[in-house]
Amino acid sequence: MRYGVYLRERLGQLLLLTGVTATVEIFLLTVRAHVIIGIYTAVCFWGLYFLFSYEEFRRKKIYFQHIMESLAGLDKKYLLPEMTGRPGCQEEALLKEILHELGKSMGDHVNYYKRTEKEYKEYIELWIHEVKTPIAAGKLMLENHPSEWSEDLKEELERIEGYTEQALFYARSAHVEKDYLIRPVLLKDLVAQAVRKNQKQLIAMGAGIQMDGLEEEVYSDEKWLVFILHQILSNSIKYSDKEKLKLTFTGRRERERIILAIQDNGRGIKSSDLSRVFEKGYTGSRGRQSGQATGLGLYLSHKLCGRLGHGIEIDSREGEGCVVRLIFPRGSHTDTVRP
Repeated sequence: MRYGVYLRERLGQLLLLTGVTATVEIFLLTVRAHVIIGIYTAVCFWGLYFLFSYEEFRRKKIYFQHIMESLAGLDKKYLLPEMTGRPGCQEEALLKEILHELGKSMGDHVNYYKRTEKEYKEYIELWIHEVKTPIAAGKLMLENHPSEWSEDLKEELERIEGYTEQALFYARSAHVEKDYLIRPVLLKDLVAQAVRKNQKQLIAMGAGIQMDGLEEEVYSDEKWLVFILHQILSNSIKYSDKEKLKLTFTGRRERERIILAIQDNGRGIKSSDLSRVFEKGYTGSRGRQSGQATGLGLYLSHKLCGRLGHGIEIDSREGEGCVVRLIFPRGSHTDTVRP
């Protein structure tokens, strides 16, 4: 706040004071008062106005500076009304009341959307739980009544099961902290589980798998991390156009972190798509060509890695395959296993 701006905003008051002063001066001239009295009267009028206006300006400036400083120091801005202090005048009291009403209104809206999100999440989890039953029943029927279409139908059921699992993890991804258990786990165990989940497709493609340095131990949630690895492997399988898919899993230590690299010899990613692969719903030119991509696999992987405190990077050259790196921090904080 600046005093010059403050005065310009009160131009009406200044014009009124000018008119009053001129009227008084004219009156003094008509009664033949001494010129010093006229000067003294004008100085008193203007001096008192500037004195009181500056004092009001100073008080308001201090008050609003305190508000701005409190706002800058708050992580939760909606708590500002509690930090404004005791109002010094009716105007400040009215402002504080307005802030309280705004905060209350915002809180009501936030609670409404929280309830809506919770209900939606519960519905999705219930739906997925229910839909797993007919999927399992369909697989059992195919095993008990084999036909020439059994393997194809079973493969489609497994794809449906994979998409339902993806939907479940998506619904839970906003609140990972309520559904995970951090504990030490070997990289080779994680990779083995992810490979087993995709073994049928890997065998069908005649995939060659190489593992190196997977004796490293990291701290993570086993279930969520296997899901992340499954999404990465699914992409490698989906975008492989070579006669034989080659997958290489490599673990290594680098100072205060452990890196798990998953490399394939697939189609690779165009340089124009590489910077957007973690965006929600982005399928890239390859995904649009195949028509099978949802744009959720890498998005969910990136989101879950962030929730778990891991890093994820991806490098690729078109036609030369792709390498995805999962980065796990090491240090004193990883010695404490969260309950």
